[in-house]
Amino acid sequence: MKQQALYETLWQAGQGREEDIVLRCGDKSLSYGALFQGILQAEAGLRALGVGPGELVTLFSLNTPEAVMAFYAIDRIGAVANWVDMKVSPAEVEEYLTQAGSRVALVLEVAFSKVYHHRGKAPTQHFVVLPLAPYVAPELEGKLHLNTWQQGAGPDCLSWADFLRPPAQVPPEADRWEEPVAITYTGGTTGPAKGVVLSRRSFAWALEYYTRAETEYGRGGFALVLLPLFAVFGLSQCLHTPLSLGMGVILCPMFRPHDLGEMLRRYRPEQVCGTTAYWQFLLQDAWTAEADLFFLKVPRCGGDVLPAELERRINAFLAQRGCASRLIKEYGMSEDGGIMCVSYGAWEDGDVGRPLPGCRVVAVDPETGALCPPEVQGELLIQSQAVMNGYYRRPEADHQVLKPGPDGTLWVWTKDLGHITADGRVVVTGRKKRMLSRNGFKIFPSVIENCFLEDPQVTACAVVGGKNREGETVPVAYVVPRQGTDPRELEQALRNRAKKALNTYLIPAAYHFPAELPLTPRGKLDYRTLETWAAEQEEHQ
Repeated sequence: MKQQALYETLWQAGQGREEDIVLRCGDKSLSYGALFQGILQAEAGLRALGVGPGELVTLFSLNTPEAVMAFYAIDRIGAVANWVDMKVSPAEVEEYLTQAGSRVALVLEVAFSKVYHHRGKAPTQHFVVLPLAPYVAPELEGKLHLNTWQQGAGPDCLSWADFLRPPAQVPPEADRWEEPVAITYTGGTTGPAKGVVLSRRSFAWALEYYTRAETEYGRGGFALVLLPLFAVFGLSQCLHTPLSLGMGVILCPMFRPHDLGEMLRRYRPEQVCGTTAYWQFLLQDAWTAEADLFFLKVPRCGGDVLPAELERRINAFLAQRGCASRLIKEYGMSEDGGIMCVSYGAWEDGDVGRPLPGCRVVAVDPETGALCPPEVQGELLIQSQAVMNGYYRRPEADHQVLKPGPDGTLWVWTKDLGHITADGRVVVTGRKKRMLSRNGFKIFPSVIENCFLEDPQVTACAVVGGKNREGETVPVAYVVPRQGTDPRELEQALRNRAKKALNTYLIPAAYHFPAELPLTPRGKLDYRTLETWAAEQEEHQ
């Protein structure tokens, strides 16, 4: 494999296509030529601020063309893009900037006031403000108070236009194959957020693995990027991989899961990658009743376990609306650089496909570490060349995830439970931390969720642990009813279904019917919020 900058891979994909459109965002479009020019100007701007190899530049941004330009400019220099969710609390701003030692921060204008005025004693000397106004509707521009960031800004602040400099004839820094190129932070759904340190090697191998699977990536098509670039999956698999393979990308900086139908109507992309929750929202969109999705060639789903019943619903939905492909399921970890399993070749409802060529996935006994036979559940381990360098300044956390496997070599211990089928497919049951114990019986929430999703009146379902009056751990069900369904009637129907289909210890102690389930900024189900709801509702019983 050729060891080169990420920019070089992008540049090779765009050769001879300078006039072709490669980025779309809102009503704006950007050609390869304009993208390359913007990257080189941003590189010159960063160098003018003194940024050099190995330096961490922090980005507080959503998915915008300027954020993409900045990322590849940082890569050309050999610096490190420290991607932070701009929705962090004001109290966390100083912590992220100080921990990274960032002298330069690039901040989307909608988050500028919070970041700038809560920087505290961080060492940041320069703030570059990325524009959002060109990519949103005029009414939203006023609501978000865009184009007003200059009020209260100091001399250490630059607009994007003032930051850019004429390109210099400087080749990309080439000798940093194993060194960090990006840091993204875990979602913190099962503990404090940790910085995942990725190298150019990780991005290159993630691209290589996906190419080997012979999926339908191809030149000329467009991929709708819904997942945030501050997450590994969004940055590596939804941005860099399609761009490197000659596809264009559609950026949606203000995307909400409810907007997926609108994005499909507006852009008609060949490829979409969303979480389970995003596809659930599409099923509920009134537009889809008469929609023709013939243009959609590669519908991808990752991020959360996809219940088999929901998968069947989505596939039937796609087929009825002209989409020739089944939902392509993907599974991986941020720590492994993105996707390690894809449902290519032959697969079944309920699995996450097979390991990509060159990747390895096994199940082991969580207590002994012994290899599990086929069909026997254990903790899933992943091994690949795309693995992270480690967690940023968290060596104690490295040792909890990067450990020897049954063959004595280093593996990523995923903390996911599942098994490998006799024919090599991977089935994920759920996170170890989501498993409940009720009077000594193990409860896997997915079993209850799959049972309830068989009821056509159930749109979405999630089960978490709560407490009954005796202080025992019990399952609590959160069910989103189909529009027009009476929750009281649905509750009785689900109770009857549970009695017939589930063991007694699996029957939920309480049922709640919210209009929708909470999601994290990465589009995954927010189980922590559901657990908080369950605790609050217990107090009021």
